[in-house]
Amino acid sequence: MAIRKNISISEETAKWYEDKAKEIGTTQSALMSIALNDYIKQDNALKTMSNIMIEMKRLQDVKDELSGA
Repeated sequence: MAIRKNISISEETAKWYEDKAKEIGTTQSALMSIALNDYIKQDNALKTMSNIMIEMKRLQDVKDELSGA
């Protein structure tokens, strides 16, 4: 179920959404929803990447410990 939200955006951003929505033949609302969903995916990917880097560091530390033993 979709939930309606009202936001304030700059004139420049509003113009971009108006033009882009016309260009691709969709509504501004749909375009904003797509953009927000993409942002969420990118944010989650960055968090996952950070966790992967932490785990890689931990594994390297274990490897170094075992090599030094």
